[in-house]
Amino acid sequence: MNMDGPLDFENEDPLVNPPPSAEKRKKVIGLDDLLSDFYKEKSKLIDRGNRKRKASSKLCDSDDDERGQEALLSIIVDDCRNQMNEICSEEDTQEWGLCLFGDQKAPTRSLLADLDNCYLLKEFLTSQLNSVVDLSPDNGTAFLEGLLANGWLTKLILTCARVETIICKWTLDILLYSPKEDLRSSACDFWCSILLSQNEVNGAPVEIQWLPNYQILKEALESYGFRINSSQNVELPEADSKSQGPPQNIRAWLKFVAACCQIRCKKPIFNASQLEQIAEVLVWLLLDRGLQGLLLLLQECLISVTESFKEEEWVSSCKNLANSLASRVPQDMNCLRIVESVAGVDARSKHLRSTIANQMLVVLLEHKSQESDENLMSSLMSINLKEKSCNLFRTYMMLVLAENWLLSSKLVEEKPVLRDMWAVFLRNCFCQINSTDLRPFASKVRTKASYLLQGCRSD
Repeated sequence: MNMDGPLDFENEDPLVNPPPSAEKRKKVIGLDDLLSDFYKEKSKLIDRGNRKRKASSKLCDSDDDERGQEALLSIIVDDCRNQMNEICSEEDTQEWGLCLFGDQKAPTRSLLADLDNCYLLKEFLTSQLNSVVDLSPDNGTAFLEGLLANGWLTKLILTCARVETIICKWTLDILLYSPKEDLRSSACDFWCSILLSQNEVNGAPVEIQWLPNYQILKEALESYGFRINSSQNVELPEADSKSQGPPQNIRAWLKFVAACCQIRCKKPIFNASQLEQIAEVLVWLLLDRGLQGLLLLLQECLISVTESFKEEEWVSSCKNLANSLASRVPQDMNCLRIVESVAGVDARSKHLRSTIANQMLVVLLEHKSQESDENLMSSLMSINLKEKSCNLFRTYMMLVLAENWLLSSKLVEEKPVLRDMWAVFLRNCFCQINSTDLRPFASKVRTKASYLLQGCRSD
């Protein structure tokens, strides 16, 4: 036994005695095998290219379809947006407003008198007070302007209870034409005080030696650039770029007219025809956007004019005024502006509002003014709002005018048949127009009718 040799189990260990490696057999590769492998690889490349082209074509087709759908959707959205913009623009462009004042001119006549002959000024010159104020004929005008601006002239006249012609003309000229705000305002306060003193019960009225007439006030308006001419039957033109707009003196003019009307029962300065023309001017002024800050003053002045009519004058004068306005006001939002701006705070202003609305409705429906109220309502009820050719803006105007005509008077109380016909017309306006109707003014007509129907049901 070999003591240095490996043990039996060690001989069996493959790590100690690894098995002999088998010799690799070399294979001879021929030309046919090379060609076969080449064509297999080439066919694989062709198949891979075909698959890529099919995948890319499918992707392009899907992209083209998506792009086409997006383009079609964009066109539809743009069309809807354009239609909505057209509808909104048509409703938004319907605005009220007229430019009633153009370029101002110099007054055609001057009321200024020679103050050297003023009795009041002479009294100051000869009085002991002259030593204090150092008054002279040269500074007499400045002295009187100081008295007027500080209110002392008004207090002095009210105390003396007498105002001479020269002072009347001088202060009225300042009121109508002065560019100085303090003098203009003081002259207005002066005239309002002496005019309204005629209505005092306990105190003695001021003796006024001279009062203006309607022609003076009309000439003042013309010098302000007022465009309206009662003899014309045309729409008012728009103001040009040189227009100066409403004059500064219009506020004093309105206050003075109101004061003259408030004393008509004591001192009738205007006759009924002239009052009609003044009322028409005031209504026209409600259409000037430049005078929106004077809306309350305009309404108060109009109330003073309407209240100055005698009972036997009012009904016919109100009808004449409404006829003149209805025949000349443009048939647009200005119709509604005039009616809704006449403040219905007293019986006569409500009557005027109702009459103007009635006459404008007659003109819109091309009726004769002597036709009955029932025929007027029948024409409103016969309007087919479902027709695409129906002018809904015109319908909206007639709806608002009919509301002011009927609800500003007692017609619906005196004639129940008118109330029933009114309710039918409102239901037509609500039911014949769908909530999805995109015609201009469709939503306004429907909403207005729905609101008014609630009042009919509550009655």
